[in-house]
Amino acid sequence: MSKKSDSTMEDIGEKTFLSQLTELVDTPVLPFNEDASTFPLPSRDILVINADMLVNKTDVLPGMSLEQIGRKAVTMSVSDLVAKNTVPLGCLASIGFPSDLEVSKAKDIIFGIRNQCSDYGTLYLGGDLNEADDIIIDLISFGVCEKEKLIPRQGAKDGDLIFSSGLFGLTSLGYKKLLHNEQIPVELIDLVLSATLEPKAKMNYLDLFKEISINTCMDSSDGLLITLKELSEINKMGIDVKEVPIHPDVESYVNDEDINLLDLVFNGGEEFELIFSIIPELEEELLKHAEDNNLFIQKIGCFNSTHNNIIILDKEYSNYTLSEEGFEHFKK
Repeated sequence: MSKKSDSTMEDIGEKTFLSQLTELVDTPVLPFNEDASTFPLPSRDILVINADMLVNKTDVLPGMSLEQIGRKAVTMSVSDLVAKNTVPLGCLASIGFPSDLEVSKAKDIIFGIRNQCSDYGTLYLGGDLNEADDIIIDLISFGVCEKEKLIPRQGAKDGDLIFSSGLFGLTSLGYKKLLHNEQIPVELIDLVLSATLEPKAKMNYLDLFKEISINTCMDSSDGLLITLKELSEINKMGIDVKEVPIHPDVESYVNDEDINLLDLVFNGGEEFELIFSIIPELEEELLKHAEDNNLFIQKIGCFNSTHNNIIILDKEYSNYTLSEEGFEHFKK
């Protein structure tokens, strides 16, 4: 029986609660609270599994179609497998529907799950169905990775370079438009809504990860700041951000508005970009492979063992202050 406590989940938040569970979870390969769970197979390969839950109340934006809800549930889980350098082989979904939800709408969500699985080249293997007060999708994806190719969050060394598979800021504008009905330029609407309502896992980076030795990697779905902070903490080093990875269209818009540009870049979330690191000696090889395969790569900065903070060294943005926000479940 658990001890009586005056604290609530809202008081401590997701991160603190998870830190209290470390000794309860079996971790045969990677440590607890990685992007995915891992288990050694008799073949010496590693079974990589991720479970990610989508809840209508907290994860679905206004304007998102039912099929997009199903698609997003798949992306949330598969993206974490990609961050471990693992090809998704199959997905299962435990789904809760309100009893008064129209059958056609329930099917649209499942069609979205099925279609996104097809787009990722993975199998939709069914799952469980139950009644709930809200639309809830617990999506489980799995794959197999060679032990030597599995990419952890921990493993960086002082001076290792940090890269991103994409640029940031579009989803932050999407939240402003969809949640707060703020006006954004007409020419940006399609781009912003596509990034926000139809996020995609970066499956096309798996070939690069198999060719280049990646030391650490993490999916940025909780926001760039939280991602960098977690990489910093687990590797016990600070991070110098030398190039802020902002989308150029977002930057052009911000220049005409009273908006903290760093907040748009670092405190968004749901971008599903890959944040990864390599030793400096591999930079030229990485960029050449990316160019040859038409993959976008943005250098962000490097790990720095002389401090434990996230420091913005990009002089172009020295007049902005990086806040300590970021999304965390349960906390208000």
